[in-house]
Amino acid sequence: MHRRDVLATGAGLSTALVAGCLTGRLSGDDAAEHAVLEPPEDSKLHGDDYAYPTYGDPFPTIELPDPLAETDVNTDSFGDDCLVCTAFYATCPAECIPLMQALAQVQAESIERGVDDSVQFIAVTFDPERDTPDELRDHADMVNIDLEAGNWNYLRPADADEAESVVNDDLGILFEREGEGETAEFMHITVTFLVNPDGYVERSYRGENPSVEQISDDLEAVVEATN
Repeated sequence: MHRRDVLATGAGLSTALVAGCLTGRLSGDDAAEHAVLEPPEDSKLHGDDYAYPTYGDPFPTIELPDPLAETDVNTDSFGDDCLVCTAFYATCPAECIPLMQALAQVQAESIERGVDDSVQFIAVTFDPERDTPDELRDHADMVNIDLEAGNWNYLRPADADEAESVVNDDLGILFEREGEGETAEFMHITVTFLVNPDGYVERSYRGENPSVEQISDDLEAVVEATN
């Protein structure tokens, strides 16, 4: 089953999370073997029924251009760094604003805690047509992302087809475009991944208002355990 086949509008989009088409999923002791943190207390954050990778699952390799750094980024090339990764679009009028503000705060907290040199932040746009370099710079200013910190990566697929392949199919962050042109919007879910240096998911935080403190605590714990 292809993930695009389970997309629907409204509440049906969330229902599509149970598509469970992701390959390579681990469970039980196998999952815990590849993770530093204990399994999440909320069982809804882990299991076979989700289209996106969860606790202990291998994180997909992403290779896309960062138009602001003017270089290609491969998520397997960060060595001993953790990853904090999500998908968004810069002109989103709703969910993406608090989501990206929260991740900007996590970035600031990582600097405060002295772990910023052990983490890379990845934000993949699924609206490459409108998310130009200028739009992404404006977005960083709007949500207080520190581009000068050197650990924030805006990744931009070449076109809508590649955005669907990377965000929808690989990451399992389901989205659907509504409308055309400058007024188009996207129906989408919000997921943020914390990935350890070995490339396995420690946490998949669901929702547009993830806890800055929780992500920061989890990130610090993974960094301390893997450095």
